[in-house]
Amino acid sequence: MNKEALRAKTYINQKVNSYKKFMCTEKMPPFELIINENELIQENFTVFASHNYSVKNDKHRLTVNKDIYEGKKEYILFHELTHMYDVVNYSAKNNQLYFNNRGYTEYHAGQVEFLKLLDANTVDEKISFSLSKSITTVIGVTTILEYVLSCRNGAKQLISQVDFPNNLNSFSTGIGMIFNHLGRVSICQLYANDYENFKGELEDLNFEKSFLGAEFEDIIKIANGLLDKENIEVFGDLFSQMVIKLYKKYENNF
Repeated sequence: MNKEALRAKTYINQKVNSYKKFMCTEKMPPFELIINENELIQENFTVFASHNYSVKNDKHRLTVNKDIYEGKKEYILFHELTHMYDVVNYSAKNNQLYFNNRGYTEYHAGQVEFLKLLDANTVDEKISFSLSKSITTVIGVTTILEYVLSCRNGAKQLISQVDFPNNLNSFSTGIGMIFNHLGRVSICQLYANDYENFKGELEDLNFEKSFLGAEFEDIIKIANGLLDKENIEVFGDLFSQMVIKLYKKYENNF
């Protein structure tokens, strides 16, 4: 292992410990760490880290760019670690539950990522912030509102492409980005002290509703803050129904 890879591995181990403290848990699975020597681009987005889970083998893999420790990327790592956390807590070794929870885990990862970016000390901390506050992300300095809306617009641009979805990866990425946005909006609803000033912009989900259908509208009704196990199950059932319908609509594209 070269010096850069060793530094990345040490950094990841440190951040896993930080994540456990942030989530107030010791329950995180072992995982295989893959350090990518080349920058990974998917659907025109740079992927700094990604999580993969094999239900059959009950094994997790975390792939990171070799420069993951450079710049402000910790919140991205927390996003991917949340996928591990959700598998362990809600769907380990269960194909159906893992499928059902794909929407919820993107919603939850969006929340955790966002809370970390906003400098919360734990996932349960009741923070307060203005949507006009400046924050530093991997793409530079922006306001919180601009960050949330730019992420939403990224999903919209992807789904609006003429050939969307041209493969399963773009299909799942587009859906995942929508649920990430829903998670971030839920944090704004909880803690933004000026939320009412920007409510119209943040809750404008007409594009997403037209793409995802009636089940998504029902999901929105329960996607309020950090969810309990009962609501996660309802969320999963609705997500499963929604994705099956969408898949049948687009399966000839794959």
